[in-house]
Amino acid sequence: MGSCAPRSLSRVLGRQSKMRAVTLDTNCLIDVEQGGKGAWAILALVASHRAGAIELRLPAISASERQPGGRSLSTFTEFQARVDAAGLGSLRLIEPLAYTDITFWDFCILGDDATGALERRIHEVLFPGIEYLYADYCRARGLNPEVAPPEGKWRNAKCDVLVAWSHIYHRGDILVTNDGRFHKATKKPLLTALGVGTILRPDVAAQTLGASGPTSGCS
Repeated sequence: MGSCAPRSLSRVLGRQSKMRAVTLDTNCLIDVEQGGKGAWAILALVASHRAGAIELRLPAISASERQPGGRSLSTFTEFQARVDAAGLGSLRLIEPLAYTDITFWDFCILGDDATGALERRIHEVLFPGIEYLYADYCRARGLNPEVAPPEGKWRNAKCDVLVAWSHIYHRGDILVTNDGRFHKATKKPLLTALGVGTILRPDVAAQTLGASGPTSGCS
């Protein structure tokens, strides 16, 4: 996807900041768009971000997931327009590890052995029952990876893994998600040990960070 070469891994991305770096996952974006029950908390975090109290980020891998209506995006610009339309245009978009047929080549990072090892370890924690390599996933299911592009469970798993990877690589402090997989007692400590840091649900994140939202959402 895209036409530009990915940025070199040797380039230092992200700046050290005294503010806590807070990463929202894709479901947080969807909650805001659909006015879900967690939207008030996410919007409270956005307000804190605009006030300079925290640095709020959104993983760019969200552009590679199925969009509303089940469609895929052809350009990263379309995703930026979606983020803007949700009122989240001020958030920093953080680049994922580059993956052919998944990431947009004008907004991703070339990996090396170290970053690949981290990604594999995240995958093994979150999805021990899904093969790490797409070729192995296809082989186990009688599929031909040469004609079947990454889709379905493997692609969804890869996007979730790259949310966590992006958060760690870009020095995140708190990952905000309602995805129960990240909160499982058997997985959460392992993710924390890998560098994810604190994992919170949106309402808890808003309360922890002192973000104030609409009182109607707090009942």
